[in-house]
Amino acid sequence: MKNKSQKILEQTVSRRFFFLSLLKGSIMGTIGWRLFDLQLVENRKYEKLSDDNQFNYRIIAPERGRILDREMRLLAGNMDGFSLVLNWNKYLNVHQIIKKISEIIILSEKDITIFYSNIRYQKNNYSKQFLITKNLSQKDVSKLAVRSIEFPEISFSMSKKRVYPQGIIAGHITGYTGPYSDKNIENNYLNQVDVGKRGLEKFFDVRLRGEFGRKRNEVTSRGHIIDSQIYENTKPGQDIQITLDMKLQAFALERLERGNYDLISVENKNIQNQIKKLKSVNYVNKNFVYLNKKNKVVSPHSGSLIVMDVDNGEVLCSVSTPGFDPNIFSRDLDVDEWENVKNDTKSPLLNRSMSGVYPPGSTIKMAVALAALEAGIINYKTKFFCKGFKELGTSTFHCWAKDGHGRLNLMEAIEQSCDVYFYELGLKVGIDRIALMLKKLGLGQYYNIQIHDRSKGVVPNIEWKLRRDGLNWSLGETLNASIGQGYILTTPLQLVTMVTRIANGKFAVNPSLTMFNENNKFNALNINNKHLNFIKKAMEQVVTGRNGTARNYKIGSKKIEMAGKTGTVQVVRISEAEREQGLIKNEDRPWKKRDHALFVGYAPVLKPKYAISVVVEHGGSGSSVAAPIARDVFKHLFKL
Repeated sequence: MKNKSQKILEQTVSRRFFFLSLLKGSIMGTIGWRLFDLQLVENRKYEKLSDDNQFNYRIIAPERGRILDREMRLLAGNMDGFSLVLNWNKYLNVHQIIKKISEIIILSEKDITIFYSNIRYQKNNYSKQFLITKNLSQKDVSKLAVRSIEFPEISFSMSKKRVYPQGIIAGHITGYTGPYSDKNIENNYLNQVDVGKRGLEKFFDVRLRGEFGRKRNEVTSRGHIIDSQIYENTKPGQDIQITLDMKLQAFALERLERGNYDLISVENKNIQNQIKKLKSVNYVNKNFVYLNKKNKVVSPHSGSLIVMDVDNGEVLCSVSTPGFDPNIFSRDLDVDEWENVKNDTKSPLLNRSMSGVYPPGSTIKMAVALAALEAGIINYKTKFFCKGFKELGTSTFHCWAKDGHGRLNLMEAIEQSCDVYFYELGLKVGIDRIALMLKKLGLGQYYNIQIHDRSKGVVPNIEWKLRRDGLNWSLGETLNASIGQGYILTTPLQLVTMVTRIANGKFAVNPSLTMFNENNKFNALNINNKHLNFIKKAMEQVVTGRNGTARNYKIGSKKIEMAGKTGTVQVVRISEAEREQGLIKNEDRPWKKRDHALFVGYAPVLKPKYAISVVVEHGGSGSSVAAPIARDVFKHLFKL
């Protein structure tokens, strides 16, 4: 008989065998079900995963379109370069690879940051190749190629580098490209290319960019490429032709920067001695510097110059200086370089032509006169007496002519730019009527021009003052507005548009940087033609009249003469104490406290073709500084 211990052991073994058999059955059942699931239920899923492991897709960037001037000269284009790409897979130690590459060639912090950011935020399954840098030199390629066995995960490709042959001459118009910054968009390919960041590059980015293609790569389990084929072709970006004429642009830039300065060779001993004492000197080039009337080396003038076609609004010239060379953004711009450009006190990144705002000064006196004529408040013969100032309450408003102009009619007042006459006129017509005429002539508004860098300026009225400050408009503010001072702010683009509309006389012409405008696309100007002709005659007298403020700067051609209006804008108000002590000469003040010099005009007088606006920042007199610049640009334009 079996003892008790044996029976217990047998029972235990039996139970364990039972549970083991049950467990075995359960496992076999699970495996069987999983095999069934894999073969039948999830077959398609794993087929897709297998294909994804066998094939990956590389985004192919299209070639960016060119930007061309009206004569098909290249403003922005592409040149061949070399890119370094990582063929990514999950087995890679990316940080170690980047470290090893950095020991052989120089990788910028910017490139490394963008590279890791692209990997981190990659959200589509098509890109398994990531750009490390697009700024490889042939020397860099050689260094890496001879050690390619150490880097089976990297490959080289030809890339296109953005170049700007005109450089600083048109930088504020073309703008530049840079890395795409928004990483939060699903299925985004833009991190593979540079996109427009400023100027035309930004405005026309979609058209210039083109359409992406794809290349299908057959790879091993480790991600090594076996075969590669084009899967989808790229579509190159469109070329953009604009209205600017680069020859005119280059001439206008040089003429504006020079102003009334002289060009002096650096070989001059006096100049060499000055250069040694100066911390920095802005050279025209390596051989010349600017010299003022006191024979001191100075920086070139800053400001804006615009030329516009009177009939169709095409902008032939748009100068903004100081400017920047967009080519610096096509390479690795380090932090210090960017900070220097961004924080430059003369704001080279500012598009002065379209975003810079300035009081218009006397250049808007034609608009004030038109507001009064259109309202029937005065006629051509209406006279006012100028004794050199006008008193209003306890305040005194001065004319630029200290001893006054005497008794003047409207034609004479525009010709001589009499401030007192326009004080009287402003009081009669009122700020609201003045504001309406300024807006009709194109001030205080945006234009549908093909660039984002633009300003609306300020055209004030009674409602504007109440809305902004909660205060009523004062008569003293009307007097200031009547001579283009006070709250009024305009851009050079608005000023040339104003003159264009006056010269055209029929249509409210709008500016354009692309060659498509026609007169029938513009609204009617709706200003009495007799009044416009009178104003144009007065602008002619400014240049050709015996007492005209620009009489010394006639073009002098029998066939072609210009008409215009000068403006000298106070940056700092002159106090009564300064007037009593004697005015300090503009050139003796600190640069930032000097007057702005302005001129607006058109040519030819008989059949206007082109309008111009010139703004010389802190340049002094509009008559002696801005007017001769306009004359020389017109002479160049008409080949005189």
